[in-house]
Amino acid sequence: MSVTNYLERHYDSTFESVYEALAEMARRNPKKAQHHIGQVLKSLYVLEGNDWSGRGIVGDTSIAASIAAHECMLAELAARGRAKRSRSERNTGKAGTAWPTRSAA
Repeated sequence: MSVTNYLERHYDSTFESVYEALAEMARRNPKKAQHHIGQVLKSLYVLEGNDWSGRGIVGDTSIAASIAAHECMLAELAARGRAKRSRSERNTGKAGTAWPTRSAA
């Protein structure tokens, strides 16, 4: 197996395992998950830039896959939130109040 194939498989495996863990977290508590993912992403971005110890290409691949999984889940949570708000606005009107109903007069 070539190094490139190994790195691709490692990236895919890391992405999938991180994504699955984040999806489970988001299923349980989307708001808390969104906050947590944002905080972890900040740390991962710093870690990505701190390669003074020479973690190597496998370590770089792991971090890249983890960042991608976190960004993907964060985007999905944001899209779900927008869709939920959009449905709510359609049901309540722009002012946030319920649609007028006919009174039984």
